[in-house]
Amino acid sequence: MLIFKALHILSMFTMVAVGVGGYSLYALAVGRRDIHALAAIHRTLARGRLVANVSALALLAGVVFGLLTALTAGFDFLAGWLINAYVLVAAFAIYADWFGRRLARLGDAAVDAEDGRRSSDEVMREVAASRAVREFAIAAAFLVAIIADMVLKL
Repeated sequence: MLIFKALHILSMFTMVAVGVGGYSLYALAVGRRDIHALAAIHRTLARGRLVANVSALALLAGVVFGLLTALTAGFDFLAGWLINAYVLVAAFAIYADWFGRRLARLGDAAVDAEDGRRSSDEVMREVAASRAVREFAIAAAFLVAIIADMVLKL
């Protein structure tokens, strides 16, 4: 049914908007080596849980609505493009969880530095050693691959 397709697209758009939006703010602060911005972003996004929870819920809803779309539209669940989508979405979910936890740890460290529980120099070294910008690019590449697969049905 068309409603399931619309709900699938809206759910996935929400997941991407919230996840990419939140994680891009973290990556931008890390890329600029701005501990104060990182701490503020982390506090604002409820220590990363807001992004993770909304993204995970939207992803789950999107998968359910996607499966309902496939079922009601008569798609073959074992079509190559759908198998690609299953693998890419599973890999993305695992990667995004790992990446989100790494960003949250950096955010915790930045908050600790601002609150005087850790040395700012020590946290700056952690931030400088982080590969958050590169890791964010990998997450974005996953999303591009998923969208390309779904649109082009490769």
